[in-house]
Amino acid sequence: MLTDKLKGWLIANRVWEVYLLLQKLPEQEIELLSHLDELIERAVFTGTLRLQVFWPSLNKKLSIREKYESLQNKLRLESYSYVLIEIGDRVIIRADSAPHHERDYRGKLLSQFPHHLHDEKGQICSFSGKLEDFVKLVTPYIH
Repeated sequence: MLTDKLKGWLIANRVWEVYLLLQKLPEQEIELLSHLDELIERAVFTGTLRLQVFWPSLNKKLSIREKYESLQNKLRLESYSYVLIEIGDRVIIRADSAPHHERDYRGKLLSQFPHHLHDEKGQICSFSGKLEDFVKLVTPYIH
């Protein structure tokens, strides 16, 4: 079991990794860095990262939620939800780890169950479960 101090450090490190990854996206219209300390503090306290990035001129926002658990001497991503939304709550594309789908839209078993993606047509697809891969998928929607 991780000590609280080590768990806090690992969560803070993960929040920083997420921040650096998001810097690869087109410039956000709300400065994320100014809220980084608050995000880290809240994530360390709750064990959950909740983050929204906005592009008001594009009418879009990216919502990221990651819940962490400590496992022996490391941090593990217990669950996640990544969603690109058109402001007004129309989901464009989303990925999550909820184990409610075993098969993709063609009836084939998901390659990395329970990770899956709901594409722009709402179809269930296999997904790696990595935020980096989700960011690559949403980048064309934010240009």
